[in-house]
Amino acid sequence: MKNLIEKVIDQIELRSKNSLNFGENSIRPIFDGFSIANIPSSICHWLDSDTGDMLPGISLEQEFGSQFRHIILIVIDGLGLLQTETVYDRLQENPWIQRIQKQAIASTLTSVIPSTTVAALTSIWTGCAPGSHGLVGYEMWLKELGMVVNYLPYSPIALSGKSGLIAEAGIPPENMFPSQTLGQILSKNQILSRSYMPALLSSSNLTRAQMSGSTVIPYRRFGDLWENLKENLQKDKTSRTCEMIYWNDIDTYGHLMGIDNERVYFDLDQFFYGLEKTYLSLKKMNLGDTLILITADHGQIRNIPDPDRDLKNFPKFLDTLTILPCGENRFTYFYPKNGKEKDVIQFIQERWPDDFRFVASMDMIHDGIFGSDHLHPDLQNRVGELIAIAQKDAYFWWPNRPDKLHARHGGVSREEMLVPFTGISFS
Repeated sequence: MKNLIEKVIDQIELRSKNSLNFGENSIRPIFDGFSIANIPSSICHWLDSDTGDMLPGISLEQEFGSQFRHIILIVIDGLGLLQTETVYDRLQENPWIQRIQKQAIASTLTSVIPSTTVAALTSIWTGCAPGSHGLVGYEMWLKELGMVVNYLPYSPIALSGKSGLIAEAGIPPENMFPSQTLGQILSKNQILSRSYMPALLSSSNLTRAQMSGSTVIPYRRFGDLWENLKENLQKDKTSRTCEMIYWNDIDTYGHLMGIDNERVYFDLDQFFYGLEKTYLSLKKMNLGDTLILITADHGQIRNIPDPDRDLKNFPKFLDTLTILPCGENRFTYFYPKNGKEKDVIQFIQERWPDDFRFVASMDMIHDGIFGSDHLHPDLQNRVGELIAIAQKDAYFWWPNRPDKLHARHGGVSREEMLVPFTGISFS
């Protein structure tokens, strides 16, 4: 295995120091070649396609090769770089893990900020920073609609149990963000683009937006996934294709049961066994130059539910805000009432000393944390006036449902921000 991880981390850490102080153990996204948002541009280069207004490709693009007929991009939701060390140790008998350690090019990239699925996957499927595509959190205040929206169900947060209400109001999911998708750009260059999604997510509004221009192929279990992939590549072996696979169970297990739960390793073992069998089958098809890439949208950090962190228990504090917080539990957007900014900071610093670091949202925007080019016109409203950055395993809770999460993400820690980027090629 050609291991470039330490070299890349050195570059990421060097660039992370030249920015706002987010606290110890923090990593910022590096959009000039070291972020997951740089992957789409490299995919376009490898497939000999235009890139549109995407960010540049990954800095080590040439290490993986120059031209391919087929790209297979696998995104494992929630599998951070630091967790992969344990995965490799626990699954050392798995043939795909053995293959990675012998043949792969292993590197790392940063997630985006906030390090959360809705922002990160949209960056992976568009090649844009969150500040450009505008999906900067799980929950966002949309001034133009006068409501807080949860973008996973694409509904107002107060009614997020029913999906698609924003679409029913006449705003189709394809209008969710202004950026072109990777699928749209590839299709204009006569490149087939397919997205393999868990069946329950395959027709969601967010999937429709992110996969515009791509053919979405639902799968139910791993056998369904790998057979779909093999059948499509056999059928289109002489065409240029981009096959994008998304798998979300590891993130779910981490949230509900902890990142060390046995379910994580059992299912990863099965997933990688299937990938190894598929790899051996694909090699026999004479597909031409093919590159398999594995990455993640973000990692996770361990913690346990703590009722003391539920902001609903502090009504006097909530009275200093115009609306409930938005964004993420570990990267939280606050909207103080006029003149109450200092009161917000003072309360939190006294109640949870050293647990949060505050940065003015405009300072964050000017520093390029959300990206620096083609910023969304509503970005400032969507990120509030103050941003609380969680330290160590701290977080806030405010939803009207029980807090059952044993691992979280959205913040800037190494655990959340560093993700694997591993490649194996064959002809």
